[in-house]
Amino acid sequence: MVPYGIDKEKIFLQIERLNQHIKRLQELNKMKNTPREAIERNLQLAIEDCIIIGNHLISGFSFKRPETYKGIFQVLEEERVINGEVAKKMMTLVGVRNRLVHVYWEVKENEIGSIIGNLEIFDKFIKQIFSFLKKKGEIE
Repeated sequence: MVPYGIDKEKIFLQIERLNQHIKRLQELNKMKNTPREAIERNLQLAIEDCIIIGNHLISGFSFKRPETYKGIFQVLEEERVINGEVAKKMMTLVGVRNRLVHVYWEVKENEIGSIIGNLEIFDKFIKQIFSFLKKKGEIE
């Protein structure tokens, strides 16, 4: 049996990585002639940061194990870690991540542009994670 509990340092480190990827996406978005691949890679990494954070919470609190990456955010919603709006958007982003990794040529430039224009979803995700951890007495 896996011991109950989360490694706060691991979560904080992963959130810091997520913040770095978001900042980099914002910088790349402002630059002219930014290679699309640079934006796509940082977006992929930001989404993967969220997947890692979600998986750690699921494991640490012994929540139901998801079968897919999208399932991570369904479980987090069911356990009231994140709300339905954030869960739905994160599941959409997981779909984008999967396509970036496996069929990158199918991801349209306007789709990436739309996501880059709405990076606040990552901030909402982080805030809801912190709120949940405070509620559980894991952080002050």
